[in-house]
Amino acid sequence: MKRELKPARRISGTIAVPGDKSVGHRAALFSILSKGPITVKHFPDGADVLTSLEAAKRLGVQVEQVDGGLKLTPPERLQADQDTIIDCGNSGTTARLLAGILAGSRLRVILSGDESLSRRPMKRIVDPLAAMGAELFATDGHLPMRVAGKKLLPFEYRMPVASAQVKSSLMLAALASQCSITLREDHVTRDHTELMLQAIGGGITVRDIKPVLVQDPLDPRKKKSVLPETFKKEIVLSAQAAINGGEIDIPGDISTAAFFFGAAAITGETVTVTNCGLNPTRTEFLDHLRAIGCQVMIEHKTTFSGELRGSVTVTGGPLKSRKISGDATVGMIDEIPIVAVIAAFAEGTTIIRDAQELRVKESDRLAAIAENLTRMGVKCGLLDDGLAIEGRQELSGADLVSFSDHRIAMAFSVAALAAVGPSSMDDTSCVGISCPGFYDLLLQIIA
Repeated sequence: MKRELKPARRISGTIAVPGDKSVGHRAALFSILSKGPITVKHFPDGADVLTSLEAAKRLGVQVEQVDGGLKLTPPERLQADQDTIIDCGNSGTTARLLAGILAGSRLRVILSGDESLSRRPMKRIVDPLAAMGAELFATDGHLPMRVAGKKLLPFEYRMPVASAQVKSSLMLAALASQCSITLREDHVTRDHTELMLQAIGGGITVRDIKPVLVQDPLDPRKKKSVLPETFKKEIVLSAQAAINGGEIDIPGDISTAAFFFGAAAITGETVTVTNCGLNPTRTEFLDHLRAIGCQVMIEHKTTFSGELRGSVTVTGGPLKSRKISGDATVGMIDEIPIVAVIAAFAEGTTIIRDAQELRVKESDRLAAIAENLTRMGVKCGLLDDGLAIEGRQELSGADLVSFSDHRIAMAFSVAALAAVGPSSMDDTSCVGISCPGFYDLLLQIIA
């Protein structure tokens, strides 16, 4: 569906965004292995998360509407006809986490997906799950993929890529098979799986490796900060680890809120998002906004179901460029499209590196960002693992392309608010993947 986009005279307002997509996926899929019912408040309504909920139903989970949310009642025993096909739609999270659950079960299920998902890599879960003893037969490393569940072996694994989906897939495989697992991360990724298991289950130990001061061997008068281990985080699940059931209250999705904060940043205005998720593995974008010249105020902090949340207010200011790489890129990988849009309004050249993961999302996001920025008159260099964006004072209205990618559509709809002249987006239906009400929310902050 093509949409006309006009510049906004003023940006201001307070909104509430849908529940966090990452937490919603896990709530739905946890119910498959839970020993008791899980009640979920603020379950998001995006197509991706509903795909995980539908997958849970296919494996026997009963879903009821109750006051304040959903009640997910697990089956007494997992069962599915041999070679049942479960459609994962466009959701990589559904496919990878569900593959872990099935790998540790005794079921034989085929996971399929749409054209976009069928291009995304699955080898990153196939190899470690196979090392645990599972049988997975992917199509040239992609979906469709047949999973033949087995009794899995205890496993130790050092994560070769920074991926919360891979980490969660392996944890769920261990839970399904009741075997122990130890995972180590060089780059700390989203920890929603760990927090949810701690909140409504048990048998998990998480160790964050903190730097310590040691004598500098080159100068005995000085000390330097070093990590006592060669990794940054260790997660251990015992063979007795289990999901017991309980209540999950999902905070607002900070990755969705980022687009509205971006609107404030590029216009110098103020936007507030209430009940916004503030999980420390997800707040790198807020740190980025502060670093480039925005004011960020957080009030009413509280924690439910292990997830921190609060009211976040962002006010734009004179923006400056910044080099982004390493952990900073990993920490806001979903926000890079709006980070790139903001960079176009900043003084100087913004360099984004270590973002090669974006080439295998719903689209090649690096190429999609570069294409749309160029259409708006911004000088943008496409790198193997990132972007170089030269900031400028004005962006021109343009005919923009979503590439059927929800985050590209939302990011450049925000860019159009501060462009000179009208713009259009070729297809905005894809925003339904994560935030069907995105344009209604946008209208709430546009004057």
